[in-house]
Amino acid sequence: MARRKLQLYGKRTTPDDVLDEINRLLYAKGNRPYPLKPIEIAKAIGVSKKTVYNYIKKLSTRGDVVRLPSGHFFFPKSDEFREFNKHHEITSDPMVSEWMDDLLTRKQGLPLKTWRNRLRCVEVVCNTCKVSPYDLTISAKKTEKILRTFAKHFQNDNVVGSNQGRKSFGMNTSIYGRVQAVRDFCSFYDITWRRGISGIMSQKVPGHGKYADIRFTAEEFDAADKFIKERWGLDSDVYRWFWIGIESCARQTALYNMTNDWSKLQTKSGGTVFLMSAIESKTENIRGGKWTKYITRKDTQTSLELLRNRHCERIYESKLPEYSFKQKINEHLVEIYRTLGKNEFYFQHHPSHALRHLGAHYWLSKTNYNYGVIAEVGGWHTIDELKKSYGQIPPEKILEIIE
Repeated sequence: MARRKLQLYGKRTTPDDVLDEINRLLYAKGNRPYPLKPIEIAKAIGVSKKTVYNYIKKLSTRGDVVRLPSGHFFFPKSDEFREFNKHHEITSDPMVSEWMDDLLTRKQGLPLKTWRNRLRCVEVVCNTCKVSPYDLTISAKKTEKILRTFAKHFQNDNVVGSNQGRKSFGMNTSIYGRVQAVRDFCSFYDITWRRGISGIMSQKVPGHGKYADIRFTAEEFDAADKFIKERWGLDSDVYRWFWIGIESCARQTALYNMTNDWSKLQTKSGGTVFLMSAIESKTENIRGGKWTKYITRKDTQTSLELLRNRHCERIYESKLPEYSFKQKINEHLVEIYRTLGKNEFYFQHHPSHALRHLGAHYWLSKTNYNYGVIAEVGGWHTIDELKKSYGQIPPEKILEIIE
């Protein structure tokens, strides 16, 4: 078998050249601003950590590296903080690397969907506060102090290496995301916080339950239906997205992935219901995330039938890439909301998810606020979540009950 050609930074080289380069990287010789650890050298020159240590052994035999009586090697350290970036990846830190291995296998051997974001969040905190990942795990008290420092930097628009996020209605989702990532990292190393703790380490979701009153009146639904038909037509992606979004209460990704595969069910009153399926990844631990959806409006059913006649597999026929399609459909939804005078933040910035809120009240009003049934219809895994975050009973309904 032919021996693999030795390369350094993509170019053919010799073992002596590799040995000299590792020596330079270890001791920050030449133009190197700081010394690298063996694991960082391995990533920098594209070899395994074992290969680097084999070369370090050779360096020790010629006196360039000191080997201690214990067998370990003595490497120079830099007290100056080094920012984590593409040249000095945070995963080069052994503690972060081990945590990442856990993130990549935590779900029965599969990765968490948010693992990359969690790594970035810890990186941002370290870079902004100029601390190492190890500093986050010294004690719960020290971690809280670091995150309070991060919050002050955030307030002053002084966060390093990050899209700092939105600040709206006093809701700071950016800080919340960073705190939860740090909590996850710390919990991997057995540092935890009691449930219900307040302050910077709180796990309370910002704005949770704040938009439970978002709804349309029957007249507003009629006005929206009329506007969509006049602007885009009944047989349009906008019409199907709006009304299936309302009746299914599906989240945006579940709505995007829904197939135009439905079956008809005759009701006792002689009506027809289309039964559809949606996969909600957020509740995949319940029935695999599969929920049955009930499409009852005749016009929505007609729109789906027209689409099926053209052999479309999804509930839309646009050929745009997913990101472009969602961006376009959200622009149309914002136009609908503005036409109805709905200029509030949530309608403008979460147009598709607003359909889930509208759908909750659409169904609740039809069932005299039967939360148990609508939790099943809309795909909420608990009645409390439906009540708290989506289905606040309107004042007129309470008056109707108590009078």
